[in-house]
Amino acid sequence: MSSPLATALWIVGPVALAGLTQVAVIKLGLFRALAARPLDCGVVFRGQRLFGENKTFRGLVVMIVATAGWVAIFEGLAAWCHWPAGLSAPFQQAHPLLWGALAGAGYVAGELPNSFIKRQLGIAAGAAAAGAARLFFWIIDQVDSVAGVLLFLYPVWHPSGAVVACLFGVTLLIHPLVALVMFCLGLKNRIG
Repeated sequence: MSSPLATALWIVGPVALAGLTQVAVIKLGLFRALAARPLDCGVVFRGQRLFGENKTFRGLVVMIVATAGWVAIFEGLAAWCHWPAGLSAPFQQAHPLLWGALAGAGYVAGELPNSFIKRQLGIAAGAAAAGAARLFFWIIDQVDSVAGVLLFLYPVWHPSGAVVACLFGVTLLIHPLVALVMFCLGLKNRIG
C-alpha cells in the first residue's frame, strides 16, 4: 500500500507530462488544423465567446492521447522496475489507456467552466482577473483541472479523501511550474 502523497504524485505525473507534451506540440506548431478549431466552435453567449480561442481541439486531442500514453509508460515502468504494487493500483482499475484517456479528457473538461465564467465576466483568454477576483481565479486556474480529472475518473477510481487532498496540494505546486515553462518558452504571457 502506498501513501496518499505517493499515489497523488503517481496520478499527477502522467497528466503533468501530458501538459508538457502539449507545450512541445504548441512550440513545434504541430496539428495546426486542430489548433485552428476552438472547442466552442465560435459560439457566443451574451456577446462573449463560450471558452475563447485558447481552448482548441488540438488541446483536447493531445491531452487525451498524451495522458493515455504517459499512463501506459508509467504502468510499464512500474512492472519493469518492480515498484510497490499499491503505487500503480489506481491504473489497474481500468485499462491504462482508458484510464489515461479519461484523465486527459477530464483535465480539459475541468478547465471549461472556469473559462466560460471568465469570458462572461469579460476576462480575456490568458488574461488575469483584476482586483480581488485575481486571487480567486488564480486558485481556480490551478485546481479546476484536478476536479475534472477526478470527475471523469470516478467511474473507474474512488480515491480516499487523503489522496484527493494530496492531489489538490500537489497540483497547486506543479501547475504553476508548467505555467513557468510555458512562459519561458513564450507560450504564455504570464505565470499567474
